[in-house]
Amino acid sequence: MTLYEGRIKASSNELMDALNKSLPVDIRLLPYDVATNKAWASELTRLGIFTADELTNIIATLDKIVDRYNNGEFAILPDDEDIHTLTERLLTEELGDTGAKIHTGRSRNDQVACDLRLYIMDALELTIADLKSLLEVIVEQAIKHKSTLMAGTTHLQPAQPITLGHFLLSLASALVRDADRLSDCMKRASLSPLGAGAISGSGFNVNRRKLASDLGFDDILPNSLDAISDRDSAQEITGALAICASHLSRYAEQFVIWSNPLFGYVRFADDWSTGSSMMPQKRNPDAMELVRGKAARIIGDNTTLLALTKGVPLSYAKDLQEDKASLFDAVDNTRLVIQVFTKALATANYNEPKMKSALTDDLLATDLADRLVEIEVPFREAHSRVAKFVTEMESAGKGILVADPETLEKHFPEFSGNLELSFEKAVNRRVVSGGCSETAVDEQIEYFKQWLK
Repeated sequence: MTLYEGRIKASSNELMDALNKSLPVDIRLLPYDVATNKAWASELTRLGIFTADELTNIIATLDKIVDRYNNGEFAILPDDEDIHTLTERLLTEELGDTGAKIHTGRSRNDQVACDLRLYIMDALELTIADLKSLLEVIVEQAIKHKSTLMAGTTHLQPAQPITLGHFLLSLASALVRDADRLSDCMKRASLSPLGAGAISGSGFNVNRRKLASDLGFDDILPNSLDAISDRDSAQEITGALAICASHLSRYAEQFVIWSNPLFGYVRFADDWSTGSSMMPQKRNPDAMELVRGKAARIIGDNTTLLALTKGVPLSYAKDLQEDKASLFDAVDNTRLVIQVFTKALATANYNEPKMKSALTDDLLATDLADRLVEIEVPFREAHSRVAKFVTEMESAGKGILVADPETLEKHFPEFSGNLELSFEKAVNRRVVSGGCSETAVDEQIEYFKQWLK
């Protein structure tokens, strides 16, 4: 007996099946569908629909179904329309009329919404764990490189000296926000739609809050119409994942640039690099390039989910079946790029002499202006005087640290021919919280250590 044969008499239609069947995508929800069925069967037992013995048989059969899934028996998919009809069919084949009663008072509308939220809750926890692993690697490297000097840039142009440790902790800051965003998503994902029925609520007086508690939810969605229609959780998690992927993409771009021999700042292990089929000398940072590329795909997944619901009438329309492919893709690819980024970054070999050699005198211009301010020269005047000095030295093909006494006296008589500038001093005067001095970096490292705890 098919789901609709009492009403729909259509014969087999390959094109409609190809459009309508979601089992190839939602098969991965089977463990969550089994959990939902167990909770529902328990509640129906309380209402007298099942006997205690029937419940025992249902639970045992559902466990067998999960075992079959875990053993790969559904690698070749059966002919069911979706994961819910597959689970119900297997129950009915095993238990007869007992299995045929499992859908009492329930709709696939609230069933799929419940399964999806259970999946999202697990995905949130796993992705946060992935981010913590990456943060541990970053903190370890920041400790190692808190005094490693490098040229900080704005507009990809030399700006001020910083340290590699300070740079790496900027990524840690972004990833903490990503993890916190995902944690915040959990508050709204952990609301159960089960018992909402197709639109108006179940026709049987199921205890929705007990169902929610049995499944690990914090509470229920309060309105049955909204509970069926809502896909906010899928949109919210993919939005947070898209932001996270964008962060990783931005830093991957930086590492791609740094791996170019013209910079030569970083080299990744062979496991995270590739060569060329034509050019024997090539060593490409493909892991980072693919992290960058995956971000576009994950952003697209979020856009798909946002567009999917913008005009769908309440409560349910089959359009919503398209939510799972984009959600799964965003979760899978974000977790993949986080894990790759973690492993690749752990192998990164930084060329400290090359980084130091890129420090040019002009990076100290701001510190020179600050020194003038300290002797009560207004900053805008100090800025102008230093800019003219840098321009003059640049025209002469020299750095500001090698200016002769006459030039120094002309521009800065206040200093008696001694600028007393250095890259180390410039870095370590940035003691402000969040700055690049060794003291400030130590404070940041301690912050991230405590966050990881």
